[in-house]
Amino acid sequence: MDEMGVLRIKVADVSGALIPCRLHIKRSDGSCWIPPDLRDPKYSETEAPDLLLPGHYSRYLHLCHSANLQSVHLNRGSAEIGVPAGELKIFLARGHEFIPISDNLEIKAGRTLDKEYVLQRRIDMPSEGWFGGDMHTHFCRWQPSDDHLWARLLMAEDIHAVNNMVYKHAGIVESPQYAYGREGEHSVGHHHEGHNIIASGEEFRDDDLYGHMIAAGITDIIEPISVGHSLGRRENYPLFASVCDWTHGQGGIAGWAHGGTLIKLFESLPIEAALGKLDFVENVQFNMFYGFMFWYRLLNCGIRLSCTGGSDFPFAADLLAPWYPNLGLDRTYVQAGDEFTYKNWIDGIRRGRTFATNGPLLFLTVNGQGPGGELRLAASEDHVQVEARAVCNYGLDCLEIVMNGAVVKHVEGKGGETEVAFADRIRLDGSAWFAARTRGHVLPESYGGVATWRLHAHTSPIYVVRGNGPIHLKADLTAMADYVRMVMEIYRRRGKFTSDDQWGELMANCEKALRYYEGALLAST
Repeated sequence: MDEMGVLRIKVADVSGALIPCRLHIKRSDGSCWIPPDLRDPKYSETEAPDLLLPGHYSRYLHLCHSANLQSVHLNRGSAEIGVPAGELKIFLARGHEFIPISDNLEIKAGRTLDKEYVLQRRIDMPSEGWFGGDMHTHFCRWQPSDDHLWARLLMAEDIHAVNNMVYKHAGIVESPQYAYGREGEHSVGHHHEGHNIIASGEEFRDDDLYGHMIAAGITDIIEPISVGHSLGRRENYPLFASVCDWTHGQGGIAGWAHGGTLIKLFESLPIEAALGKLDFVENVQFNMFYGFMFWYRLLNCGIRLSCTGGSDFPFAADLLAPWYPNLGLDRTYVQAGDEFTYKNWIDGIRRGRTFATNGPLLFLTVNGQGPGGELRLAASEDHVQVEARAVCNYGLDCLEIVMNGAVVKHVEGKGGETEVAFADRIRLDGSAWFAARTRGHVLPESYGGVATWRLHAHTSPIYVVRGNGPIHLKADLTAMADYVRMVMEIYRRRGKFTSDDQWGELMANCEKALRYYEGALLAST
């Protein structure tokens, strides 16, 4: 039995106001200390225990409730915690904008140690019109009162918006939501500070053929949620193109999960993209960047798609450490306009006003235009002014400017600088899309984890139209046309349909997508 002491902790912002945050407590042997759970705590807008512990939220995590949960959060910024006597190391963090704190403590048996800390923002993104959220989560919300627990977690992690999605696993509905649309939104905090919003969405899936797609901003559930024998226990119908149409019909946005690379090698992403059905591709997730296989190529085919990030199953991945929460690690930052609302946040993704990140904060302009913007140049103009800046709580390896999928400028981080910038004129031969990306790495001892944290951030494109010419790269148009031909044969062999009409609808979509790529290829020769 450990001898015990008490840690009495307070965490405030620069104004002196107590703020919620994440707290890790590590012993000298490297293990994590978790205080005993408080059973059945009461959560409301005004009432909650001082500590948010794994036992409070594990039952909401359906398939992942038995994961090695070790995260502790301060609900109001202060707590009195029984801890083992001896040497401890604590880590305090609050999302990607606040500078994290670590401290070594000596706890004496039977004694109380008082500690006070100030978390400072490295950069105040809401003041610049940017709001970070998680576009891909799955946790149960059976009734409105469940929102109060999750809202406190969002505040502690400084997450402004969450698209929390129902889905199916083996034909069973998981992560149910009590309502959709405005009735399914829960908001807490002050509007002028950038409050925290949870909203209902849906991950429509097919593990046999098509892949996974994301619907956000919807007002009602889209049935049957999943298709295919593996997940939906039915035929591979309705088609994802129809699901995208239904999503847009509800005022929502439709995109592709996992970059189109996680499930199969025959996902239908290039088909829906060519049909103009998609708004975004999820490219930052699971400590990786997924955009190389499809997103870059689709942009080079003249298809405009935003870049997003999302964490998927909360707390389940253990990518960095069991006490380093997956919820909100991968985020989508959005320029949400003059007023932050969930609708404005969703509309910002639709318009491409985004960057995706698992840590770094990233800015880009081309001739003064930000991500999602379009510049129109005369055919005689052949240079643009590009400015980019990456800011991070940890050292960055590089900042890169990407034009039509190729790195045209590379700036070294020079010893792990926390800010890297670029400003210069770049020459272009024709129409092009520009984006910025940054990379870095954080060693486990720097943040208290067990694995290297691979930092990634990527902006959505800025489109430069020179002399009305399209952005069409022959190699990528050829690759996508060949890909559609390949999956048409795979769908012929593996697809399960109940009527010739269903099969014919899929083939018609494939043929239309093929005509897009082949037509653009012919026009570019």
